[in-house]
Amino acid sequence: MKISLQNIKIPSFKRKKKIITALEISNDWLKIVQAESFAKSRKIKKIIVEKVAISRSLQDKKTSEQIKNLFKGLKIDSNSLIVIVPHQAAAIRNLELPSTNPAEIKNMVELQIGKLTPFAKDEIIYDYQILSTNAEGYSGVMLAVVHQDVIRRYFEILKLVELKTERIALSSEGLLTWYRFACKDGVGDEPQALVNLDCDKSDFTVILEDKVMFCRNISIECSHDLSIASEWQEKLIEEIRHSMYAYQSELAGSEISKIVITGAQASISSLNESDLGSRIGVPVEIIPQLKNIPEALESPIEDNPTMGNVSVASLSGLVLAYPEQKFNFIPLQLRIEKEMRERGRDVYMFGTYLMFILMTISGIFLGKVYNKEQYLTRLKQETLQIQEKADKLRSMSQVIEEIKKRTFRKGFALNFIYEIHGVIFPEIYLTLISFDGEGQLTLRGVSNTMSEIFGFLNALEKSKYFQDVKTKFVTTRNVGGKDLTEFEIICSLEGDFKQQSIGDK
Repeated sequence: MKISLQNIKIPSFKRKKKIITALEISNDWLKIVQAESFAKSRKIKKIIVEKVAISRSLQDKKTSEQIKNLFKGLKIDSNSLIVIVPHQAAAIRNLELPSTNPAEIKNMVELQIGKLTPFAKDEIIYDYQILSTNAEGYSGVMLAVVHQDVIRRYFEILKLVELKTERIALSSEGLLTWYRFACKDGVGDEPQALVNLDCDKSDFTVILEDKVMFCRNISIECSHDLSIASEWQEKLIEEIRHSMYAYQSELAGSEISKIVITGAQASISSLNESDLGSRIGVPVEIIPQLKNIPEALESPIEDNPTMGNVSVASLSGLVLAYPEQKFNFIPLQLRIEKEMRERGRDVYMFGTYLMFILMTISGIFLGKVYNKEQYLTRLKQETLQIQEKADKLRSMSQVIEEIKKRTFRKGFALNFIYEIHGVIFPEIYLTLISFDGEGQLTLRGVSNTMSEIFGFLNALEKSKYFQDVKTKFVTTRNVGGKDLTEFEIICSLEGDFKQQSIGDK
């Protein structure tokens, strides 16, 4: 059975580029950052920033329309869409719990929720991350709490633009990832503070290795008014000092080794690293928000005049490290639905693979059965042909055997006459030589004396070609005045003698 491959289309397994989108919705700004993911590399593809200039009463509906207009022409995949919760919209608490068992820590966090927030448990959405454990059996836990109204607003806006998301992340985690790219030396093994300056909000985040250890809001907005630059800088220094003190009071950890400032270019351009470092008492490094960030931008960033007034560092970090984020503020009901969908998809895929395997095995089995049937049919046909030839050969063999027998019988008499002639005495006359065809020979004759007959009998017995030589009778009678002895001898011919031809002798 031949299978033609000419009409079979082989599917293409060419790897496609994936687009990851981060969206931040505040009361005043809309920010969109997209990253292009291919193989193991990711690059920032697009940055869109727009101010929301709409009346508050119709804000969500108008915001949805504005997002819908912004998303026109963009490739948005709901499976890789991240909505950002600004740190200012979440309540962050650092807890020390007397356990290192993840299951026990989960129960303890659920018990502490009611004490840490003024809201009822069903009014909030929370998530937590275990930061550290010690030899005394205690664990450091960071708890993040967001009111349901904040999350519900995001879903309502997305619903109006016909989008869904499965991850709502905390902006502080994005800032940590941003720093991994922006700082070529990497995150050190000592605490470092990241200060992100934005147009309407700023925050102070302490990171250690690969974790966010502490977060605090800074009540200072970006300013590019030169007339109040000195006053604004003094307020920034004061807020940084208060944040450092709050970190030491809450965690009592190692002292901060360095402060990194980033964010809106209009604000950080007026800052001096050495001056800030000397006044705060900790080394300060100012890093532009897109420094060392892998880019594949479709248009230069300078084409967007609003980029100088806002920060997209957190969004950049989140799309470059998706889905590594630890915090996710998706409501429990939606998480269960997602898990059920994933299980259903897994069951569907399992069923599909199982059917494919069964069909493949069945196809192989049926193919083997078909091939065996074809082979058996062919064997039967060939057997019949061989049988016909064998029957012909058998008939020919029988003819040849018959010819051999006839040929043997044709010269057989000469054989035993020749042998008898070699042993018979001259005084003996044979009157009858008879052969029955089955190996029995009869000799009759006369002799002048009886002794010659017995001598002839002994000669026959000594011959290797005659066996069981016996005398049937010996009689003496007078013929013409002379005594003659008549005799009859019977014997069997030896097998080899039968097969010999006269020519051999």
